[in-house]
Amino acid sequence: MKKINILIVGFLTFSFGFSQTQPKLDNYPFGSLDVNVMVMPFGMDNPIKIGTISKSGEIHIEFPKELPKIPKETEENFTTDLAYTLFDVCDNSSDIVPANENIKSVDSGALSLWTSDNRYVGVIFTVSDENLMPWVEDPAYMEPILGSYYELIYVAKPFHYKGECTQTRMLDEGDAAVKYSYNLNLKAGFNFIEYKIESIHKTDPNVMASFPDKVSVSSVEGIPNCKWIGKYF
Repeated sequence: MKKINILIVGFLTFSFGFSQTQPKLDNYPFGSLDVNVMVMPFGMDNPIKIGTISKSGEIHIEFPKELPKIPKETEENFTTDLAYTLFDVCDNSSDIVPANENIKSVDSGALSLWTSDNRYVGVIFTVSDENLMPWVEDPAYMEPILGSYYELIYVAKPFHYKGECTQTRMLDEGDAAVKYSYNLNLKAGFNFIEYKIESIHKTDPNVMASFPDKVSVSSVEGIPNCKWIGKYF
């Protein structure tokens, strides 16, 4: 199960609807400020601007054509092989992308909101259903629902893959198999990835939270057509 580990404390939540071409934050509270969309795959000392927010809350994503200059040691510390970035959930991840064919990549992490005077004022989540948010924020304790969530990654070269893998989860009553189906057509640069939960393994909630046991993983052409949810502080 791919997990998103983001700690949010005391944020106000706003949600907004689907948009095919122009995502927009509903009840956007920072109309008087100049706010950029940033990601920090190389740490907070090396933020990367990937877009802006208009005064009315419209999200304008514009990925840089290439990464900014990052200190070599920092880049080496944060960059991972694609086998880990995308296939770490698989029991046989090393077989999917052999070591001699691995591509350097990095998980971009949260879409962060920063003002022009360098204040961190919130994050944006991308999901198909607002009711999926509790699980996205805390998959260890909250119950999932059928739906999709999205992540942003960076890859150094194009990558194509279609196939399946299994993740074995050990439970008190025996092992459970989580099936992942991949359909990836990644271009060099930033790519949104959709994780679609298609089936859920139900558990005793007094013992542990339920978890997805069938997930399809696919690359998104352009910007996800989903709900974009802002959390602010």
